Amino acid sequence: MDFSYFNAVIKSTSFPPYDPWFAGGYINYYYYGFVLVATPVKLLGIVPTLAYNFILPTLFGIVASCAFSIGWNLLASSPLSQRERAGGEGESSSSDFRILPSALVAGISASLLTILLGNLGTVQLLYQRLQQLGALGQPTADATLFQRWTWAFQGLLLTFSGASLPIGPGDWYWNPSRVIPPGGGNEITEFPLFTFLYSDLHAHMIAMPLALLALSWALAVVAGRAKWRNQLSSGLGFVIGGLVIGALYPTNLSDIYTFLPIGLAGVGYAIWRYADEASTTKRIALVLGALITLTVLSFVMYQPYHQAYSQAYSALDAWKGPFTPIWSYLTHWTVFLFIVASWMAWETREWMAQTPVSSLRKLKPYQLLIEGALVSVVLALLVLQYIGASVGWIALPLAAWAGILLLRPNLPDAKRFVLFLIGTALLITIVVEVVAVRGDIGRANTIFKFYLQAWILLAVSAGAAFAWTLPAFFKWLIGWRLFWQTAVILLISGAALFTVSGTAGKIRDRWIVEAPRTLDAITFMNYAHYDDFGQRLDLSEDYRAVRWMQDNVQGSPVIVEANCPEYRWCTRYTIYTGLPGVVGWNFHQRQQRVFTSTQVEERVAAVGNFYTSIDIEFTRTFLKTYDVKYIIVGQLERAEYKSEDVPNGLSKFEQFDGVYWRAVYRDGNTVIYEVIQ
Repeated sequence: MDFSYFNAVIKSTSFPPYDPWFAGGYINYYYYGFVLVATPVKLLGIVPTLAYNFILPTLFGIVASCAFSIGWNLLASSPLSQRERAGGEGESSSSDFRILPSALVAGISASLLTILLGNLGTVQLLYQRLQQLGALGQPTADATLFQRWTWAFQGLLLTFSGASLPIGPGDWYWNPSRVIPPGGGNEITEFPLFTFLYSDLHAHMIAMPLALLALSWALAVVAGRAKWRNQLSSGLGFVIGGLVIGALYPTNLSDIYTFLPIGLAGVGYAIWRYADEASTTKRIALVLGALITLTVLSFVMYQPYHQAYSQAYSALDAWKGPFTPIWSYLTHWTVFLFIVASWMAWETREWMAQTPVSSLRKLKPYQLLIEGALVSVVLALLVLQYIGASVGWIALPLAAWAGILLLRPNLPDAKRFVLFLIGTALLITIVVEVVAVRGDIGRANTIFKFYLQAWILLAVSAGAAFAWTLPAFFKWLIGWRLFWQTAVILLISGAALFTVSGTAGKIRDRWIVEAPRTLDAITFMNYAHYDDFGQRLDLSEDYRAVRWMQDNVQGSPVIVEANCPEYRWCTRYTIYTGLPGVVGWNFHQRQQRVFTSTQVEERVAAVGNFYTSIDIEFTRTFLKTYDVKYIIVGQLERAEYKSEDVPNGLSKFEQFDGVYWRAVYRDGNTVIYEVIQ
């Protein structure tokens, strides 16, 4: 789907781009990311099958550098500690904000955590497969924890004696993206490295640099205290903020619901705290004006998209379960949670050490508010436990803890910013336990989309937290230092297992081993055979036919080709040429055209009837109805639509060649007919 849409965007002469999987319609999907990556491809004149493999590492590098930039600037914008300022006496006050080695640590850490490390799913995979090996065929589903550990130990002993773990190449990279056990929710626990390793040029991948850029804008406003040089700079700053944040809606719809509030919080905080206006009323007016301006710009600047897009998945339903097990939650999030919790613990200790007991008297006017907040947290925990969302016992206390630390007096803005990101990410992981997008497959995309957002927020936060924790590390007692150092090494090593084994597994998991390694993503077809409908298809015929269409077909005329269920070889010409077909993948089109899904079903049936029917008038009506210009009759069509039980409808194409259509391409069993108008 991604490559088909990418091709269609390149070929479209107006927007919204035409839908290659629904001839006559336009793409009702958040397609703007394809515009962003297709624009340089079109300007440079790169062949799309080559361009795809240039886009992937380019986005990978952009995500890495964006995460590095945020981590770097979080530390570079923080005032120097006394230790870091040593030797700097006599310098100007600007030295309090000079670049520090700790900023480099934060940048590298944020980058690694964002894009180069996985979750602990590989550790989970090894544990599960050791159990499977040690159980010797016994069912493991209802086993006790002790029994599972026993089987895992027995499996480990068997590997020492030469037994192989039942892990295929695909398991190494696939299983960590599905750490929540299957049970009706179809949860997808992707993370950036898996997305890039899987070469998934989907909306969520293209949105990652935009999400990080939106975070960068919010951080710039906070670090710069919402102070621009003049009114023109101020206006330009808001335009850039609206341009970046607003792009998330047409690129990956769900992202704007996280990153717009973060942008609003950043600009609202900075203006409220640092505005020159002394009057509370004027401050409120400034904040409200800024929030409204940013929100309006984010939507108005992409108004043509909003007008054309028919949002199908706009409602939420209460999620009734199954819920995420705590062990699955920890498998995915422990690396980040340990790092940020360690830093928060140290910040709490420092706050308590610097605060005399007598200061507690100042809290008396806020006693009712504090008690109300505590009661609210406890009630929320009880409600989450009642509905079955046990991860609340981890996420909610940590989020509340981050919220409390936000209130610490004289806390640098960079640390407040990170604490806000931590709390936001944790709340996201709670919200997806409570609600799911209506029309989703269980909560597959709900977890998928919002977990990726939480990953980005926690990764850059943990990078900064790690750099802030390191100086404190040398002040701890030796026991705590040993514990923390050991835990960090083990957790990072566990996450790095995916980096090594997932990458190696993906490299080995090749459909066509004989195919050369090349940047041209279509070359494999010259070496591939595909078994379907009881026949073996030589895909080199399709390769040559696709190349002919790429070289000879002008514009974007409609084609018709075989249709079958998703993830099979059908609709291959629309994929590799971007030319609009009568209908593409049934389920995906029904998802995107939920209000007119019956039309998709009708087209699927019509395509089958077109190939099998011997009624020439029905055939001509079909061609006219969908304005078909080219008819594909290849090996796949002959395999799918030829039956011994009914007259061979495919024979009509040869019978009326030169009358209603004419053959413009022949190669073996593949013929392309051009319809005679």
